[in-house]
Amino acid sequence: MTYTFKNTEINNEKASVFETKSLLYLIGKRNDSKDIKYVTFDCFNDVSGINKRNNKIWDIQSKNEATLSPKKIGTYFFTLFDNFISTFSFKEFIFFCPILKEQYKIDSKLRSFKFTNFEEKTQNRIIAGLTEEVIRVKNDSIDYSTKIEEFLKIITIVEDDNTENEYIKAVTKFKKTEIKSDEFYKSVFVELRNIQSSKKNSYIENKTISEIREVLSFRRHLSVKDIELLIVSRIIGVEIFKNIFYYPIYFSNYIDHLNIEDKKDILQECNSNLSRAFFNKNNNKVFWKVCEEIITYFSINKNTDVESVYNSVFSAYTPRVSYLNETTLKYLISIILEGLE
Repeated sequence: MTYTFKNTEINNEKASVFETKSLLYLIGKRNDSKDIKYVTFDCFNDVSGINKRNNKIWDIQSKNEATLSPKKIGTYFFTLFDNFISTFSFKEFIFFCPILKEQYKIDSKLRSFKFTNFEEKTQNRIIAGLTEEVIRVKNDSIDYSTKIEEFLKIITIVEDDNTENEYIKAVTKFKKTEIKSDEFYKSVFVELRNIQSSKKNSYIENKTISEIREVLSFRRHLSVKDIELLIVSRIIGVEIFKNIFYYPIYFSNYIDHLNIEDKKDILQECNSNLSRAFFNKNNNKVFWKVCEEIITYFSINKNTDVESVYNSVFSAYTPRVSYLNETTLKYLISIILEGLE
């Protein structure tokens, strides 16, 4: 079982913006987003998600064209179809595009739908476009009509109707997304887009792998946690896990009277507790909730007394994770205070 990478390239900025949208859709706006651990760029497709066990792939072909004709849609389906007939295990096939013309669809209000939502005339033209592309690229005597029929039963079409800011907000898990400005969310989107583009500055054309996990060796990927950490660090204003023995000045009152070893123990415990909350997918929402509560407080209060902030924020809300204890929460408040300066 092998997979050979074909037609890998560095795309223009317009495509990169749309590919970043599809990346954020994949990890933030799907019911199964939590199952995705890694996202690859321009390997299997424009964007692809991989699960923790490295045995399933979510495949996205993104096309940011204002007017997509049915035949062109079918042509663009080819990369997804080619992966469908490969020996690798692809879980989902997603065509990510702008909102298509209403006359193409039966229910034009749907933004995520199956092939059956296309009008019959549109379906036939899409099939024609895909079939022509299969014949052109494959250039063999195999009849792919049955495989095409099977593929069209499972492909999902997702129409983009969200702004760049909204995709970033979806990943944060914040309920009160207004705690940061639209300009802020846009800047984070641009930073992520630039990181994504930089990941494609390598040559993998005609490289072959025998297992899904081997694609990670090309370093054309980000982990979902890397992306979440980037976003939360920008929201808080500092890198949370940059140095386990670093502490913000606002935390000084709690440890300056201790000897060096005791200081190290507390700082290591605080960092460890925050890491457990952030990187454990079962408690990740609690981590985001705690950050949201603290940031929301600071958005309407100028208080810099950590003890007072702790009593105000956590008198009415107690995190349901035991290791997010009082000392750890005061440490996090101190970090966020520093980031706000």
